[in-house]
Amino acid sequence: MREKVEKYVLKATKALRPQVLPSAFQQLNAETKEVMERTAEHVANKGYFNAIIAVVLCVNTVVIGIETDYSRGRALEDRLPFFVLETLFTAIFIAEVLVRMHHLGWEYAIDPWNIFDYSLVVFSWTDMLVSVTEVESGGLRLAASLRLFRLLRVVRSIRGVKLLSGLWLVIQGLLDSYKTVLWIAFAMAIFIFCFGAALCVLGGQDRFAFEYWYLGHMYLGSVLRAMFTSLQVATFDDWADSIARPLFQVAPTAGPVLFLLIFVVSFGTLNILVAVMVERISVITADNRLRAEQSRKHMEAILLESVVEELHANDRDGSGDLSLKEFKKMIRIPSLIKKLGLLGIGIEEAESLFEIMDVNHSGCVTPEEFIAGLQKVKGAAKGQDMVQLICYAQRQVVRATQFVNRIRFLNVQVDGVQERLNVAGKALQVEGLEQIQTASRNDVVWGEAAQRQLVLHHLDVTRQNTYPVVDELERDN
Repeated sequence: MREKVEKYVLKATKALRPQVLPSAFQQLNAETKEVMERTAEHVANKGYFNAIIAVVLCVNTVVIGIETDYSRGRALEDRLPFFVLETLFTAIFIAEVLVRMHHLGWEYAIDPWNIFDYSLVVFSWTDMLVSVTEVESGGLRLAASLRLFRLLRVVRSIRGVKLLSGLWLVIQGLLDSYKTVLWIAFAMAIFIFCFGAALCVLGGQDRFAFEYWYLGHMYLGSVLRAMFTSLQVATFDDWADSIARPLFQVAPTAGPVLFLLIFVVSFGTLNILVAVMVERISVITADNRLRAEQSRKHMEAILLESVVEELHANDRDGSGDLSLKEFKKMIRIPSLIKKLGLLGIGIEEAESLFEIMDVNHSGCVTPEEFIAGLQKVKGAAKGQDMVQLICYAQRQVVRATQFVNRIRFLNVQVDGVQERLNVAGKALQVEGLEQIQTASRNDVVWGEAAQRQLVLHHLDVTRQNTYPVVDELERDN
């Protein structure tokens, strides 16, 4: 009883609850970020899925060729192994169509390639149903013929393969220039018709000419045959021996028309067709390069913005300035190392850039200043950067010239000082010689003084030890 009451209350609550209107995203069928991520991660958007489908297409085409050569008949019993293989391939292609429909939704019907795939799969399935229901019919011949065009689906599969980018470039150039190709083909058809009619008039209405040139009726018997002959001459397909020489014998006036045909159609129209395709391929190549460059710049901008945010997030003091110590510590964070590596900046280069950006030698820079310097290092040199570099170089040249003049002046002063030192050195040398002579004279004087002192000492000793004689004293008395 309690459960019934709870159910009744729940139903009443739902009935009384106001109806929620669909959101703007639901009304506009807008794709959210989650939907875009889910679409990007879908199996139909993977490279291996497209590669498998391309391999299956190639194998299916080879099997169709083998069936064409070795099939014993159109009946189901005569081609039973090939029918089993075709059933397997059709099942794979139906699964591919379902996967792509699940991937793209209603947008599947927008792409012409998808419509082409869907049509071929429907024709194949119809061919199988007819082969099973009417055993002797051999299936739909149109569907059997269209199976060979499945190989064209490989063109879509090679679109994102880098190894086959050159082939896709040629195919894209051909597809983009189809309007010009159609106009050139229309002009070529007019030229072929005109030259064919002229050849038919000049060489195809002489009955006696056909007696000499027994193949003349096949080449110039009617305007249509003459048009095929003109196309053969324009493509240089065995034209000299089979057409030109016999035609010159029976109708010499047709020679200038033949050469004009070669000049206009072969050297003119066909070369214009090649030039148009080459020009279109060049334009596509330039657009791809520009698109790749824009994508690279966009990714670099996202990376630089992420680096700024991470530098601010790791600024623990919240000052907005990074010291060299803090900067060295931050750029060794694994996430920043990876981001700087994607930008092509190493740790040593980042440290040297920090020193360059610190113009006032304060030891601090802001993350924005560092990123601005990083952009100047990574980006191409602009006109303003070149002007600044030239002005800086000119200022440095002026400073270097001033330094050179100062050094020259100092060299002159040093030369004067050197001359004075040389004069003083010579005077010191003379004074040194005089001091040596004085010292030698002093030694001589001191030697003579020592001898004099010895003599005086000897005389003094002699006087003390020698006494006068008595006789002499008496004589003196």
